[in-house]
Formats: sequence, structure tokens, C-alpha cells
Amino acid sequence: MVSLALVFIASCFQISGKGYGPISWTFLIALLLVYPHVQYQLARRSQTPILFAMRSLVLDSVLLGVFCACIEFSDWLCFSVILGTLSNNAANRGWKSIGSTLLALAVGALTGVAMGGFHFSPVTVWSATLVCTVGLAGYILAVGNFAYTRNAQLRLAREELKTREVELLQANQKLQETLVEIESLRNGLAEQAIRDPLTDLFNRRYLDSTLEREIARCVREGKPLALIMVDIDHFKKFNDHYGHLAGDECLKSVSRALQSSAKRASDLAARYGGEEFSLVLPDTDAVQARRMAEELRSAIQRLGIAHDGSSSGVVTVSIGLAVSTHLERASAERLIRAADEALYYAKWGGRNRVQAAPEVAADASPVGSVPEDMEELVWQRAYESGHSEIDTQHAQLFAQVNQVCAAIREQHPRSEVATLVDNLMRHVAEHFECEERVLAAIGFPGLQEHAKLHQHLMDKAVDLIGRYRNTNLPIGELLNYLAQDLIAKHVLGADRKAQLEAGYIGHYTP
Repeated sequence: MVSLALVFIASCFQISGKGYGPISWTFLIALLLVYPHVQYQLARRSQTPILFAMRSLVLDSVLLGVFCACIEFSDWLCFSVILGTLSNNAANRGWKSIGSTLLALAVGALTGVAMGGFHFSPVTVWSATLVCTVGLAGYILAVGNFAYTRNAQLRLAREELKTREVELLQANQKLQETLVEIESLRNGLAEQAIRDPLTDLFNRRYLDSTLEREIARCVREGKPLALIMVDIDHFKKFNDHYGHLAGDECLKSVSRALQSSAKRASDLAARYGGEEFSLVLPDTDAVQARRMAEELRSAIQRLGIAHDGSSSGVVTVSIGLAVSTHLERASAERLIRAADEALYYAKWGGRNRVQAAPEVAADASPVGSVPEDMEELVWQRAYESGHSEIDTQHAQLFAQVNQVCAAIREQHPRSEVATLVDNLMRHVAEHFECEERVLAAIGFPGLQEHAKLHQHLMDKAVDLIGRYRNTNLPIGELLNYLAQDLIAKHVLGADRKAQLEAGYIGHYTP
């Protein structure tokens, strides 16, 4: 912009007094003073300003060609603008642009001649020559300084790249060293990934994978596999009373006792979760597993860890065990479920005891007999409440009680009877939950008391079942409670009374 302004001053000196009209002066002012600013603003607002500026160089050359014709091809003025234009194009577009630039200048000059006629007066007045000399020198020096600045930046960039290359090589070396450390840590973490950090026993993930492998091996070799589940009695009370630090020490002590029970290399002691532990015993039958479980229970009790919340005053454990006797149907899920159910009944049977799952209970032991005065339960339409889901469940419970009684009368194995009882209890729990949901939906005011009654019935049933599994309870007493108190009396008594009060049956028949 400064260079074109100097060209305008030189042009004023050159054409002053030569009778140039207003059109010529307007063209010079527009080209040399206004046009550069307009072009700059348009480039700034363009989405691609560099591309816009490159394309504008061609238009610049054409307009300066018209300028040369307008000033009658003054030597110094033409030389200045032509050299400046060629330098600008070469600096921005390379040597290949020289030909197109000269062509654009020629087109502009011919256009000027066509518009105003050919006038040739090459001599330049000394004042215009002086301005052109100063302006041209300044322009060339400015371009040189610009080139120097760019070269200096390139040198700095090269030095920066070399520095970064050295840093990259150092970082790569450090990365290699880190990878070696990571590999070492990975081996350590692989061990930690299968260990419980608190007790140093194997964790649940490793237990599951090992159990699957051991079952597959026992199936191939035709050998039994025992699983022992251990739960610390009233551990929440222990934590609440003695604090979590003492609770952690208690878990560690129990885990050490469990680890001591895993005497063979194939035995696996693991933390199942929370205060529950597991012991996998390959090639171990029910008798051996029960003996080991009793020894473990006694060993933990002999630790003498004080526990005010326990009836014995010390920390004790409940243990459930299961043995895969039907190898062709064995699976880790079934074995865990059986041992977990046995643990459940050990806890509800009084705790600090060992309970075997139905698979390891002695099928040859007497099941017992159905009391002579116990009649078959018969579901009648008169018992229906009008709620299809509740009525269907009631009828199913009647049928399941009768199924248990039939199995006992026909002297089915104890394990089979126990399974039928378990199924019955599961359906009772599902029915109670469904009934409470139905009563809650209609806003029954006595829902809370009815739910408490359900819980009381379930608690007593679980206690009786636990005692029966331990062969301490006659089957007749258990059946009488399940058939009469839990099913018949509750369904035809409390349930129907609640249904009548709730308003979804129209009559009540005791």
C-alpha cells in the first residue's frame, strides 16, 4: 500500500501540467490509493484469504498494465510498477508466474491504449524519477527483509526439529525401558488379578474358572468334587461393634484357617465375597468333605475371636457343602447353588454348624411318613377371589403340597423330597410377593401387617426345613405346618379376609 501511494505521488509529478482530465485522475486515485484497501478488506472477509490474494495478483497486473498506458509509458514509472509486480508474483507464486504476469501487463496496456489511444512519452521528470527510485529501493529492500525473516524462521524451525528429534529418541529409549517395567509389572498384576487383596486368597473370578476346569477333570476321571461355602456368623454385628479394622483382621484370621484346610496342592481356598469363603476339594466324597468342614468350623471357633453379638461369645461360621455325585449333569453353577442353599439352611438352622446339600444327604435314611390324619388339599371354585393370578397361584400351592405328600407316601429319596420342598417354598415366596404387590396397587390399609404375617410364616418354615434337613425333625411336623398353617389356613383365612377388606372379592367364606 505504501509503495502504490509513492507511485501515485510520482505519477502526480509526472502528469502535472499535462492537461489530464478528471477521468484519468479518478482512475489513478482509485487504482493507487483506494483499490489496495478494498482488496485487503475483501481478502480478510474471504473464507480462503490466501487463495483470494493469489488470484488478485493477476488482476493487479492487468490494472497496472492499464496504468502504464495511462501515463504514456513513462520509463521510471513503468519500470517501477513492472519490476514490483514481477517481484511480488515471483515471491508468492514462483518463477512460473513471470510469463503470465507479463502477459497480464500486456493485456492491461493494450486495454488502456484501446480506451484512451496510444500516447508514448517515456521521459520521466526528475521529481518522479526520485520518488520512483526511493520507492523501488524501499520495496526491494522490504521484500529482501521479508525473505530474510522467513529464512530465519526456517532455520529456527530446523533447529527446533533437530532438538525434537533428539528428544524423541530419548523418549523412545525411555519408552523401551518403561515397556520392560510394564512387562514386569504385568506379571505381578496377573497374580494380583486372581488374588483378594485383603486375605490373599484367590478371588471369585479365579474360583469360577477353576471350578469349571475341576468339574471337567472330575467328569473325565469319574471322581467326585466337593465345594464348601463358609459364612461368618453375624459379621455385620461384629463390624458395627468392633469397627471395620477389627472386621478386616477377623476376615484375615478366618482366611488363614481356611487356607490351612487346603492341605493338598489341588485344594483351592477363595474369598467368595464379603464375609463368604469357598473351598474347592477335588477327589473328595461327601464323608470326607463333611469331616473337613467340621474340622474347619471347630478350628475357627477355637481361634477365640471375641464376638459379643454371637451366642457363643466368639466368632463362628456356618458352612454349607455340596458334592457333585451326578457327574454327567455336573456344572459349576449347580454346585455353587447347591452349596449356597445348604449354607442358607445352616444359617437358618441355628448357625455355627455344617449343612450338606440334598445331593450329599443320605438317600437311604428314612424320610418319614405322612400323618394318618392329613388329608389331601382340594382346591375348589368357592375359594376363588376373582383375581386370576392370585387364584392360579393358590391352586398351584395346593397341588405342590399334595405332590410333596405323594412323594413321601411313595418313599421317594430324601434328596428328591427336599427338592420338592424347596420348590414349594420358592413358589410360596413368589406368591407372597405378588399378593403384596396387588394389595399395594389398590391401597389396602392393612398391607403392612399382612406383609409381617408373610415374613413370620416364611421364617418359621425356613427354620423347620433346616431342622428337617438335619434329620432332627419328623417329616410329619414339617408337612403339617406347610400344608395347614402356611397354605390352607393362610390362603383360606388371612388371605381371603384381606381380599374381602380390600374389596376385590364380593364375599368371604372362612
